[in-house]
Amino acid sequence: MQRTEQVSVDSVAGDTMPYGEFCETTSRIVIVSPYPSALTELIQELTLGCYDVLVFRHLNPQSLSKLSPDLIIVDLTEDHGMALNAIAVPQETPSLFLVDGEGTGADDKEHTMHWPSGRSQFLPRIQALLHAQHGQRSPEKEGGEWSFKDLRLDLKRLTCFIGMTRVDLTKTEFDLLLAIIEAEGAVLSRQSLMDRVWGENYFGGSNTIDVHMKSLRHKLNDNPRQPKYIATVRGIGYRLADA
Repeated sequence: MQRTEQVSVDSVAGDTMPYGEFCETTSRIVIVSPYPSALTELIQELTLGCYDVLVFRHLNPQSLSKLSPDLIIVDLTEDHGMALNAIAVPQETPSLFLVDGEGTGADDKEHTMHWPSGRSQFLPRIQALLHAQHGQRSPEKEGGEWSFKDLRLDLKRLTCFIGMTRVDLTKTEFDLLLAIIEAEGAVLSRQSLMDRVWGENYFGGSNTIDVHMKSLRHKLNDNPRQPKYIATVRGIGYRLADA
């Protein structure tokens, strides 16, 4: 019988999870590793990022087909005798193989990543694979305008449009939206947003961000449970929503 290790969201998030917040991200990540404890940092960061994480000690193709994961991560760092071409990963599912730099498949840069690796290295790689899978559109800047999906920000006039309809935003709401778009999908903490909009000398509580974000979403008609523009990353902050 295949053994599975489950990660408790509450135990990972600890006291950093604000009351009443929830995850909108529905991407499911399957991690296969004979030694899951070696991937604790990876599992915790993904869980905090609101991904559904399932950890298996052994790869079972039949189980994978039933789980329908958005990404499969396979741990090859200990040279377990598993060649890349022998692992039955569904072709339609993005996969990432963790290698020690000298192990099997270390030269396949598109589908491998050295481990251990820092958060600033592995999170962008994983997010890029998931975004490509879901066909996320990246924000674009042309002249004095930023655009994302049907949303357009005019930096000179400080105006916001959804399609051809103008959305009246306050200066604070405009600055918050601009910061999130300029981050191009990266997660922004509440503190970094406060520093950006109000300056580093501002000592207001982090709930200030949430109040303005609620008003901004209302004006954009952006449902936080099924976000089109702004997604909440529980316990951390906000980022652009997936497509």
